[in-house]
Amino acid sequence: MAQGMPASPTTVRRRPLRVLAGLAAALAVSVALPPAAAQADRPDTVVGELVQAWPEAGLAEHPAAAEAAGAPLSWVETADGEAVRVPTDAVTDLPVGSTVEVTVGGQLPDTAGEDGYEAAHDVLAAEVLRAAPDPAPVRTPALTNQVTVAMVVPAGGQRDGTTLAQVVAAVDGPVAQFWADQTDGAVELGVTDQHDWIETAAGCSDPTALWDEVAARTGFVPGPGRHLVVYVSSLPRDLPGCSYALGQVGAAPAAGGRVYVRDVLPSVIAHELGHNFGLGHSSGAQCDGAVETGACRTAPYRDYYDVMGASWSRVGSLNAPQAALLGVLPASAQFAVPVAGPATTVTLAPLSGRTGTRAVRLSDAAGGTYWLEYRAAAGRDAWLGTSDNRFRLDPGVLVHRTGAMPDTALLLDGTPSAAAGWDADLQAALPVGVPVPVAGGAATVTVDAVSAAGATVTVTPVAGGAAPVTPPEPAAPAPQVLPGAAAGTPPRSAPTAEELPAVGSEPAVTGPGAAAVGSEAAAAPAAATGSGTAAPTSTAPAVTGQEPDGVPVTTAAQAPTSTPTPGRPTLPVLAATGLGVTALAGCAAGRVRARRRG
Repeated sequence: MAQGMPASPTTVRRRPLRVLAGLAAALAVSVALPPAAAQADRPDTVVGELVQAWPEAGLAEHPAAAEAAGAPLSWVETADGEAVRVPTDAVTDLPVGSTVEVTVGGQLPDTAGEDGYEAAHDVLAAEVLRAAPDPAPVRTPALTNQVTVAMVVPAGGQRDGTTLAQVVAAVDGPVAQFWADQTDGAVELGVTDQHDWIETAAGCSDPTALWDEVAARTGFVPGPGRHLVVYVSSLPRDLPGCSYALGQVGAAPAAGGRVYVRDVLPSVIAHELGHNFGLGHSSGAQCDGAVETGACRTAPYRDYYDVMGASWSRVGSLNAPQAALLGVLPASAQFAVPVAGPATTVTLAPLSGRTGTRAVRLSDAAGGTYWLEYRAAAGRDAWLGTSDNRFRLDPGVLVHRTGAMPDTALLLDGTPSAAAGWDADLQAALPVGVPVPVAGGAATVTVDAVSAAGATVTVTPVAGGAAPVTPPEPAAPAPQVLPGAAAGTPPRSAPTAEELPAVGSEPAVTGPGAAAVGSEAAAAPAAATGSGTAAPTSTAPAVTGQEPDGVPVTTAAQAPTSTPTPGRPTLPVLAATGLGVTALAGCAAGRVRARRRG
């Protein structure tokens, strides 16, 4: 986070607060103001660390509550633990984690204030005093990341039935195993200290005060590779200010950080720790009848394959762009293909394996980066071929685009629907034998054959075929804290079968989507009856057979030889751009961005 930091203070001009319309859930984390700053009309100077949080709707919320993820909440945390909330739009030029000096004025009305939280204060001037420190890895015997676990009853809460042993077992077991597997041992985490139920004077509305009080009571000292995992009691379910989960965003896997969760679901804890490691959300980008052009929306958490997206009960494998962001996708596992280069055919090994080429990286002329990965029903992704695949996700080749915070990985839809079918469409794998345009049509990706052992794909440039890609929004400062659910959202565990989207002849059921990770959660589509994809006008039938080893293989009989007409892709494609703060969830209602965001 220290990269690109100015050597001298950077003055930031005052900006008005951007109020998000239609916010159903609280957007803010309540923070206490120092006495001097509490005087609404008196300008005051506050010095401290810039921290951000991303409150998000929980599983029990209506899908429209995903709009709550439109912007993080920001505050300046002083050395004595006090915090002053400020409008996020007023501090977008300040790096998260840096020490800043902010002059604040009167209170500004916003949704969070209307929900009973401390009001945000107008920013009159701001500058960076000191860059965020660059964390250096610290290894203790057998561990790179030490975790302190504490069970907490915040102010106004009461103890629930979860035990310390359950939380410790989740961290030391499936969570630790997941991150060790996905990083090839670069992240080895484990519980080094644990504390049973503590009653705190602080409540969830001020996470800084809550974390600081727990740290003081347990002896936790922040530092590189040190994580404070707080289990916050789920009783009462609607405790004011309590998100489903909340995770501080770090600069790297060695940065350390703080999280709290209200569930022992391993995917939720793993998601929040992913934020500590520096990851944003894995989301979906959906465009009306095209892969990346035209009227598009970002669908937060809509990557149900990935722990940083809709991290429900299945943890799966970390997708290629997220692994690359962490620096744990080896060069030997990648194959680089320039979009402007010659036609190139590559065989992809399953992403869940640890050998072979597991990702194809495409770079376009505009600097965009695309990733192809093969999700086979094997290894950590074996659930794709079982009844655990509740959302009927497709095994196959997926296309992601690297994004900026909060959506650091964007899942594009290989079989897109028209806008009217977005909510029910969770089928994103590329069809076999059909050229699918990427990079605005500058190239096509064709899946030639798929088997359990691998997938063969061909990337072909299209002369003059490029069209404007709906770009991601400008990178916002990386949120310092990414919460799980919006304040007051009842915590939920993984959805039951009765709560999942209807498929085929099953009864139609409206229910929440995946469990939230970090501090987020998203609701699943009300019904997933299929991709809603329009049939291509010129596609060859697929032939199913067997390879010599007896492994079933699906191959295009005759892939179309013609290239898409510029501006009119052969296959309507829907681009998914999602955000995965810390809450997982494939939300049914995303933020609509027409030619603005991808």
